[in-house]
Amino acid sequence: MTPLLFDRQHELGLITAAMEGAERGAGSLVVVTGGIGNGKTALLRALPAAAERRGMQVVTASGALLERDFPLGVVSQLLDPLLPGMPADPPGDPNGPELHGELLSLVAERSARTPLLMLVDDLQWADAPSLRWLGRLAKRLGALHVAVVATVREGDPGADEPRVYDITDRAAHVLRPGPLSPASTAALVADRFGRVGDPAYVAACHEATGGNPMFLTATLAALAGTGEPVAARAHTVREPGLASLRERLAVALRSQPAPVRELAKALAVLDETADPELAGRLAGLDGTGRDEAARGLRRLGLLADGPGLRFAHRAVRDAVEESMTPAEQEDIHVYAALLLHSGGHPAELAATQLLAATSCHDTWAVEVLRAAATAAVRRGAPRDAARYLRRALLGSAPGGPDRATLLVELAAVERAFDPQAAMRHLSQALLLLPTAAQRALAAARIPPALLGGCPAPVVDAVVKLAAELGDPAALRGTERQMALRMEARARHVAVAGPEELVLCADRLRSLGPVPRLDTAAERELVTVLLHGATLTQRMTAAEIAPLANRVLQYEPAAPGHVHTALPLLAHVLVAADSVEAVGPWLETARERARRENATVPHATISLELAHVLLAQGRLEEARARAEEALDLGIADWATLQAMTAVVLVALQTRDAELARRLLSHRREGDGHGYRPSSLQLIRGSNAAARGDLPTALEYFLDWGRAAERADWCNPAVFPWRSWAAGLHYRLGRPDHAHDLVDEEYERAVAWGTPVAIGRAQRVKGAVTEGERGIELLRESAATLDRSVNAMERARTALLLGRRLQAAGRPAEAEVRLRQARDQALACGAPWIVERARRELHTMASGHTSLAVEALTPTERRVAGLAAHGAANKDIAEQLDVSSRAVEKHLTRAYRKLQVGGRTELAALAHLLPGPTAAVRP
Repeated sequence: MTPLLFDRQHELGLITAAMEGAERGAGSLVVVTGGIGNGKTALLRALPAAAERRGMQVVTASGALLERDFPLGVVSQLLDPLLPGMPADPPGDPNGPELHGELLSLVAERSARTPLLMLVDDLQWADAPSLRWLGRLAKRLGALHVAVVATVREGDPGADEPRVYDITDRAAHVLRPGPLSPASTAALVADRFGRVGDPAYVAACHEATGGNPMFLTATLAALAGTGEPVAARAHTVREPGLASLRERLAVALRSQPAPVRELAKALAVLDETADPELAGRLAGLDGTGRDEAARGLRRLGLLADGPGLRFAHRAVRDAVEESMTPAEQEDIHVYAALLLHSGGHPAELAATQLLAATSCHDTWAVEVLRAAATAAVRRGAPRDAARYLRRALLGSAPGGPDRATLLVELAAVERAFDPQAAMRHLSQALLLLPTAAQRALAAARIPPALLGGCPAPVVDAVVKLAAELGDPAALRGTERQMALRMEARARHVAVAGPEELVLCADRLRSLGPVPRLDTAAERELVTVLLHGATLTQRMTAAEIAPLANRVLQYEPAAPGHVHTALPLLAHVLVAADSVEAVGPWLETARERARRENATVPHATISLELAHVLLAQGRLEEARARAEEALDLGIADWATLQAMTAVVLVALQTRDAELARRLLSHRREGDGHGYRPSSLQLIRGSNAAARGDLPTALEYFLDWGRAAERADWCNPAVFPWRSWAAGLHYRLGRPDHAHDLVDEEYERAVAWGTPVAIGRAQRVKGAVTEGERGIELLRESAATLDRSVNAMERARTALLLGRRLQAAGRPAEAEVRLRQARDQALACGAPWIVERARRELHTMASGHTSLAVEALTPTERRVAGLAAHGAANKDIAEQLDVSSRAVEKHLTRAYRKLQVGGRTELAALAHLLPGPTAAVRP
């Protein structure tokens, strides 16, 4: 039995009883009714085989909407097998009693010899003469050897015609097949895919189609070849649009009266969550008309069971939408938006309608779209908000402040996921706004880090605007806040030239010993000035760190800080070796950005965190945050300056793949203007890794020259002199190395952080021979003990351990090497771990070799046999000594070799004689 008939046993039983009655000469009529696709035709198709097995003759006919004008068309289909050659248009009046009587006599005569089963599909579309003849046949069935089974599509206008009622009212049984059960759905899935479907997949199929056989079979046909019916693919069940059913559904709808069609259009436009009253108003129906139209759709099988007005399948909605002309769609969407807006519904519902109606440019529509954008931002959907505002732009004049206002609002939303589009729209807005105050409000939406990547006219406009607004100290209120923000942007490293950068420290001091931080604009300017003072090293870390931490205390941990100058704060605190507070602050902001689906803030904060984690020596975590930012697409829009943290992570972790990704995303000179290109450092590191030291040195020196021209003096930011000094030393140029590292050390001391000083001391120790070099490394270790950077401590410990081992101080060397190994393990620096382990292994091997030499010949033979697996008894027999003597020799050997037993002794087998060497001559 086909799975479509698994739930049709009751119907089949009643039809079988009708066939049995026909065999006895007591014929009857069975009517199968219901909405579209409920399996009426499938049931009919299963009957001929059963009837023929009983010896009955089967004749079939099918009504067709386009063939209703052919008189006796259905009767001709039925009787042609009984009277071969019967003309399609029998002579005589098709409605006349004479012709009908002749045809009825024919049926009676033939059925008396062989019982008949007559199957009529889609009775509602039969022509009028055929309906009259079938009505007369139905009256006489009780005395005939004929069983008639007819299907009627409920809800079709033809099903309500009196002639159809004349037939169906005489039915012995009216059957309404229900939806398929979950078990039958599972059987259909197995039949289609050739394997049993996962319960979750089957449940999804059943829920999506409501068990309707037509929707279910069409869905499974569309899913065939898309993958196995497993739980992981259950979400794909609702994806197919079932294009194969659209025409069939459209035909069913076209035959409906106008109120039914209008309600269907209203439901398609308002979606499945439509309020019935609103749908009725949109369809132009009062309450009674709406309920009547809904009954028509439900009887037709196009509405799902249960409360509310919901289509049985998305294919119904697709068919309704395709039935509408573009003009109809435009009008109904605009009207729906207006009804939703005037009815106090959420703005996003009305805005969704306006997205589909591009011709409506009324003022109310623009306000609805702006309100919807605000709501979308609140629920963490910035892309939806941007769609609403872009639609609002369609209705704005090509110039003027109204359009500029929309452009600014759109850019503020786009910053969360498409900064490049946001910059374009802000640039357009700046050209349209008439007053300096309005332009300042727009320019304040431009993230300072991205301003350097804007077209030159935009950058010039912002700089001129800062000058136009005047001295913030002479202003009050909003004007003062705007002036502060414009000054911050003009002094930002992405905009200001080197001659401006060196003035940041003086400007910061002019704000007094305790600058005001009450407003976001004040904090933004102070952050920019702190960063400039840090880069140029015009202030000390002791002056910088307290003020930077004060700014952090005033600033909420929100994702929106990335659209201001605040990301520079992490750079400042990293350089000042004061990152205890900023790490948790950034974690809070990152989690909020993730919840709000703010891609750009999420990526930017991940980079800030990477920088902070790197400063703590947590390399694995820093790499993870950098890769997270790249995966979020930051390389597609961020300036090279904003990517500094990724560059540092690639350098410090020696991650070749990370370096490759950076170089593949960025071209030389892209987005850094007069500032040094960080990619030079990546190229230098790559050259050093492949052993091309001269090329690597040239890259680092070239970067350093550019940094000096830009007044980037602070070794705590980029210790390029240390990197170049190491290369000079390896190339046999110790004098050049000493000159660079001495300058680095002098600047590090002036800056005053343990990490900068300790790093410079380590490099000085590395390029200094003898006892003085060891002493400098000890000073580096002591200095770095005060720093939070465990990675730098591990590097110094490794170098100091190696130098101590070379100087013949194994005990102290071992302590330092173990420190290096343990700290590097915690940091995630495998190359340091490997080097420390190799040094420790070499030390252990040298110590063990001496210990082996200290063994007596007998102890060496006994230990060798034991190390190669011989038991004490076997050793005693081979050496012709007692077992007690073997135990004593082994105990002394263990003590001299400093091993704990046979397991550790086995590791020294290569240093001890084997069985052959131990055999007595």
